[in-house]
Amino acid sequence: MFQHFSYSWQLVKESFAVLKKDKEIMLFPIVSGILTVIAFLLLFVPAGILTLGKDLSSPFFYALLFIYYVITSFIVIFFNTGLITCAQMRLNGKDPTFKDGIKHAWKHLGNIFVWSLISATIGLILRMIVDRIENSERLGPIGKLVGMIFIGILGMAWSFLTFFVIPVMVFENKNVFASIKQSGSLFKKTWGENVIGQFSMGLIFGLLFLAGAAVAFLAFLSGSLTVLVIVGALTLIYWTILAILSTSLNGIFVAAMYNYAKTGKVPSAYSPELVKGAFRHKKNVGFQ
Repeated sequence: MFQHFSYSWQLVKESFAVLKKDKEIMLFPIVSGILTVIAFLLLFVPAGILTLGKDLSSPFFYALLFIYYVITSFIVIFFNTGLITCAQMRLNGKDPTFKDGIKHAWKHLGNIFVWSLISATIGLILRMIVDRIENSERLGPIGKLVGMIFIGILGMAWSFLTFFVIPVMVFENKNVFASIKQSGSLFKKTWGENVIGQFSMGLIFGLLFLAGAAVAFLAFLSGSLTVLVIVGALTLIYWTILAILSTSLNGIFVAAMYNYAKTGKVPSAYSPELVKGAFRHKKNVGFQ
């Protein structure tokens, strides 16, 4: 466990070193986050008022949820495309700008929209299954827990399968379905059984997030409304900064791992042993 933590911290440090050279990369998650919030306020808040007290598993609600998923998926994928593009340019010795990323994402607008539809569809299906499990009277607590774990595994498997979709789509000019196939191939080729243990940058940000939650909880226990409001506001700002950094560093790492998966060469910004460790796999477990 300590080795995995040390590995994760080193990944964050080396990815952050790349980010410091191109701070404009952080504009992508910032703009994406702002637009996502606006989409929520314009679509879901009014709809929530209209459906207040009504059945949240109705066809109308799911149709509305699908529209929301498509819009937010498109926003996130579009700006992630720009982010990964800029990260790829930096890793190859270029000096990208925010405009470069937007221009490149715009060239792939059609594929981004198709990928948004697919992502939204998968998200809606998983949400509907979760709602069915939660509302089931036939399943007891154990059955519901097993069902939720199964859905979590499915969601995780889909995330791993599509990990390289954006770089394949934009750097190889493939359509979405070919990109999904290629992404799955790269995953099986390089990740194997060690994917969760080795690729764990989220561990660092998870711990940092929990640290903020702990401070907020202590403020709640103080019983002081003033302290709670001030600490609560600072915690939200802190979490926002963490989200921006996490998204930026993850995009940089995706670009770096894609380069390594395709060429076998470690980007100069990363330690060779670190990157090769991320892709270590066991040949005796069926991932060849």
